[in-house]
Amino acid sequence: MGKINGGVKRTVSIVDMPSFQFLKPKKMTRLIFTLLISVSISVLSLAQPGPIKNLRYEDDFSYLKNDTIEKKWFEKLKFIPLTKSKKSHISFGGEIREWYEYRGNINFGDVPPDFKENKYGVLLHRFMFHTDLWIKNRFRFFGQINNTLEIGSNNEPIPEISQDGLGIHQAFVEFHLSKVENPTKYFFRIGRQEYNFGNELIISSREGPNNRQSFDAASFIINTSKTSIYTFVATPIIIYPHVFDNEHINEYMWGVYTYLRKDKKNKFDVYYLGFDTDRRSFNFVPGRQKRQTLGVRYYNHTEPWHLDLESIYQFGKFNELNISALHLRGFVRHFFAVKLKPMTGIGVSYVSGDKSPTDQQLNTFDPMYPRPTFGLAAPLGPANIISVQLFAGISPLNQLYIDGSVYFLARESIYDGSYTPDMDQIRPFPPAESDARGIGTQYTLELFYLPNPNWTFIILSSYVAPGNYVKDTGNSKPIIFFSLSAAYKF
Repeated sequence: MGKINGGVKRTVSIVDMPSFQFLKPKKMTRLIFTLLISVSISVLSLAQPGPIKNLRYEDDFSYLKNDTIEKKWFEKLKFIPLTKSKKSHISFGGEIREWYEYRGNINFGDVPPDFKENKYGVLLHRFMFHTDLWIKNRFRFFGQINNTLEIGSNNEPIPEISQDGLGIHQAFVEFHLSKVENPTKYFFRIGRQEYNFGNELIISSREGPNNRQSFDAASFIINTSKTSIYTFVATPIIIYPHVFDNEHINEYMWGVYTYLRKDKKNKFDVYYLGFDTDRRSFNFVPGRQKRQTLGVRYYNHTEPWHLDLESIYQFGKFNELNISALHLRGFVRHFFAVKLKPMTGIGVSYVSGDKSPTDQQLNTFDPMYPRPTFGLAAPLGPANIISVQLFAGISPLNQLYIDGSVYFLARESIYDGSYTPDMDQIRPFPPAESDARGIGTQYTLELFYLPNPNWTFIILSSYVAPGNYVKDTGNSKPIIFFSLSAAYKF
């Protein structure tokens, strides 16, 4: 502890005291915020069957241009012509989601001293409404408002994650350089917008929590049948609990994300991302970082096998330290063509941590704005961690999925700690130290029912047994998580 690397003190010296006692209120809020983010998992981002998409500006109701179609009530809102040619039109949509959740022993029982556990759980309410206006198929305006509430909590609402009195979640304009009906499309998108790229390991709209993530950004997009290229600059939006008080923060990202071979079974993503921030700390040392990310992904999701491989390398500077970090991830699934449609698979993730306190390098991976990668309950982001996941599932009815999995979680480096998804370090708080690697074992059971394009029902449950590293560095109670939710989208 307290060693020097290139003039930068890598750890802090703090007197003996319980974990979190020395955190300032703002830091406590960020901690609880990132714990709650861990609800979000990749399955929640599954594409809804039909024309309603996870990114609502991608909804496709073009089939309603045909006047002979008998429209349901909500479809009458999805395409309203403003001119005889129908090149100018407007649509409306939204969602209502009610989510009950219970959390026991958040972060293995290591929480701020003034945090009160919610014995009976909490209810999270979300209402979103959007409008989509097209003028002559060349100009587009998309706007979306957000209202979220946390009901039944013994603690103040967490602004960034659980409550927004009323806010502008998205508001952007598009200028199309090509005709909308052309197979190749070129357009600019400027304003507040959501992003989902690839596996969402770096940039995600974060569907699980009450408040989704959006960005103030400018994007230039090229779409063809074979390739999509997104070039962008962006800064993230922080959501506060009152009315129209959301704002962006001084973190900036830019990059190019390319989807290749979209029309083939074997697909590739290739991307470059830049990141500039002074809001991160590594081993409790704050500083300014300019980090570059290079990534490549190969995937083939044609049954009976699903294969998904991704490699991400980061370089740059954090204070005086050179950055060299790595994230490797691979998943394989097999679907059996028999009754109940059973599925089984394995996933492995390797995410680097800092190798040495004296080598002039920072090896801790920074995931920027990811979906949580390692399950539901444990507040763990993809930094300094190795994960092996065994999973299996069945589909007894159409659009009903029942999945179970076991995560084995460990530190990659004993010279680095554990981080939440937005890179707040949660272990080990000085003066605690440990040479152990084992974080814990997580058991999950999940049920997803998507009966039609409008309704989604989800039951999620997790139990996390602590490992030796957790036992050495603070409280080590088993984590319990359960949620039940219903959402209606139109």
